[in-house]
This record gives sequence, structure tokens and C-alpha cells, in this order.
Amino acid sequence: MKTVIVDRSDIVITAKKSGIVVETQQIPYRLIDLLVLCGEMEIGTKTLLALAKEGVSLLTVSKNNRTFSLTLPLAPKNGELKMLQYRSVTKNRLNFAKYFLEEKIKTHAKHLEKLGFEIDLRDWMQKIREAETVSQMLGIEGSFSNIYFSRYFSVLPKALHKSRRSKRPPLDPVNAILSYLYTYFYHLITVRLHMNGFDPAISYLHEPFRSHNGLSSDILEVFRAKINEKTAEWFLEKYLKAEDFSKRDGVYLRFESRKRLWREIKTFGEDLLPSINDEIALLRSAIT
Repeated sequence: MKTVIVDRSDIVITAKKSGIVVETQQIPYRLIDLLVLCGEMEIGTKTLLALAKEGVSLLTVSKNNRTFSLTLPLAPKNGELKMLQYRSVTKNRLNFAKYFLEEKIKTHAKHLEKLGFEIDLRDWMQKIREAETVSQMLGIEGSFSNIYFSRYFSVLPKALHKSRRSKRPPLDPVNAILSYLYTYFYHLITVRLHMNGFDPAISYLHEPFRSHNGLSSDILEVFRAKINEKTAEWFLEKYLKAEDFSKRDGVYLRFESRKRLWREIKTFGEDLLPSINDEIALLRSAIT
């Protein structure tokens, strides 16, 4: 998926027949699958319609990093796939949910091993096999996450975290980056599901809730460990430091630091995308 990121303020983005124009630079539509706009800029309905016509998804991020908005183009209805998806939730939700939870725990245990910690996978896999409801599995997931993050935070400088996961708002720099990347990849997965004909709101492990795309969260679970690993790498290698963040009703990445980080996020996303596409293809195969 070809991603273009524009992180500027006080500019106007316009549309031409063959692409969009950002200040003096023209970017062809064929080079854009996902357009990420950050900061304060102007974009008119003509440009929005042109993007939709060309099949470009639009992810908008507020300047203070607190709000994300995803606009998707019209895609093939693919009613047959959606019917199969709904049927799989009705008839086999528990087994699909177990798959996603098993993958989450396996990938997180592998990450902990890299950090020097041992996890008895057999015990956790047994708990999942014995679970009779999705609610029970969410309890298992919560217990595992508490153990995982207590060890994860222990390898990072104490000045950068409060030794626990915090969100809405994040209370420290490490949690700020974790939340930012989780949200970014949640939307990226939503785009891929939408363009592949899935209903992103119909899920297995996560409960459907209002505007939440539960299936995106299901698939994200498979990749959270990779995101956590990349986050730790940036802090341990001092690519990100405490001074890259500001505190106001929570802790958030500064505007200048975000612009610098986008190149790393884009490269990381390009590395993960083939595996995300494989996971979506695996789900399609499992329900058809």
C-alpha cells in the first residue's frame, strides 16, 4: 500500500486530473493508496471527491495528536464475502477468537524472550483451549497483558514511563507512542479490510461497540508485539527522548518530533504491511 504523509500547517491541498497538489509539488493518484494529513490545512470537497474517485483513503490526524479521522472511498460491495463473515461469527466465533488470542500471546511471549524473560506458553494455551466464552478469553488476555507490560516497562528507563499501560490519555512518553502507533495501524488495517471487501466492524475476539471496528482490533492483536518492540527500540536507542513530548491533559508527541518520526513510521508500516495482508488473506481463506 502506497502511503503519502503530509505534515504541514497553513497550506491548501488541491486536486488536478492526474493527482493532488501540495504547495508546488504534484503527487499522482497512482502513487497514493492512503493519504495521511497532519496539522492544520485546507482541503476542499472537489479534492475529497477526486480522492474518493481514485480509491484513495484519507487519514486525518489533529495537530495535537489526540484525534484521528478515517475517510474511506467507495469499494465493491462484496456482499457474498460479508455474508460468509457474518455466518462465521454466528457459527464459529469462539474458535476464531481463540486463534487471535493465541497469536497475540505467542508473539508477545516471543518478544519477552528477546528481552530475557521466559513465559510458559503451554499454561496460557491450555487456558485458551479450556475457555468456553469470549468473555473468559478477554479475562485471560487481560491477565497476560498485565504480566507482559510489567516486564516490558522494566527494561525501559524509568523516567519515560509509570510502569503501567495508560491511554485516553497516555500519561508518559512510552504510552504516548504505543497509543499513537496502535491507532495508526488500527486505521491502516481498517483500510485494508475495507478494500478487501470485509466489514471491519464485525469481529470475533473484540465485542462490537458503536463506531469501533472490532475486526481491525482483532487483527491488530497479532502485530502489537512488533509495535511494542519498535517502540522500545526507539527509546532505548534514544531516537526518542523525554524532550520530544509535551504534557497537557496527558502526554503527547510534540509537533516537530512527530514530523521527524513519520519517516520511521512509514518504513515500519511498509515492513509490516505484507504480513497484515497475509493475515487478511488467511481470514478470507478460513471463512470461504
